[in-house]
Amino acid sequence: MSSIPRASPQAQTWHYLAGWARLCISAGDVAPGDLPPCAAEAAVVLDLAGELLDALAAAGVLTDAPWQWVAATGSLLGSGAQASWRGAEVQVRLSLPWAALRALPAAPDVPGLQWHDTLAESLLAQWRLSDQDVAALEPGGLVLLEDTALPHLRARGEAAGVAEQPWQLVARWEQPLPLDVVMGWAGPGPALPVQCQLVEASRPDGVRAHGRLVPWGTGKAFRIDSL
Repeated sequence: MSSIPRASPQAQTWHYLAGWARLCISAGDVAPGDLPPCAAEAAVVLDLAGELLDALAAAGVLTDAPWQWVAATGSLLGSGAQASWRGAEVQVRLSLPWAALRALPAAPDVPGLQWHDTLAESLLAQWRLSDQDVAALEPGGLVLLEDTALPHLRARGEAAGVAEQPWQLVARWEQPLPLDVVMGWAGPGPALPVQCQLVEASRPDGVRAHGRLVPWGTGKAFRIDSL
């Protein structure tokens, strides 16, 4: 049996999961006693963020999955959209899956929720290249673009695991962009970077080739500058 929560000069961080959503709550006035924290104390802390959770549910952001406390010492924040919120007694860090936000036509109306800027890229083209095609890539070479429906602005890693084709051509911004721009909630995105990268969808951080788009006939091609 754990001790009753008591006042503490140092904030205690509590971690929760609900499906792919992640929640970290820092409660400076609630900390466990001499024994390890328990689920009952975690429920008390979670209730302190009830205003935020109710607003997220009303905005259609959260699923019906219940929040589950995780007894962890490190951060559980995932690779999705990141946000912060401050209540009367707690500070909250929130991580939501990209798909949960893509389903929304506009930014969710959640008072006090601050979305963090995110690294972004624009998907320009994608191919199913064979091993021989990849081995034949060289500086000065060209890869023709076939899909005229692109580009598509997204967060980096947003399409991880659901890519239609294994090889993708992306243009990446060096500085993070506002989340409402990346999600398409706030007007058109910024001008595309001149440089673009050929990446393998399963390993988006590993760039296979650097280059730029050039006119080719009635369309465009990716001209390789370096491997």
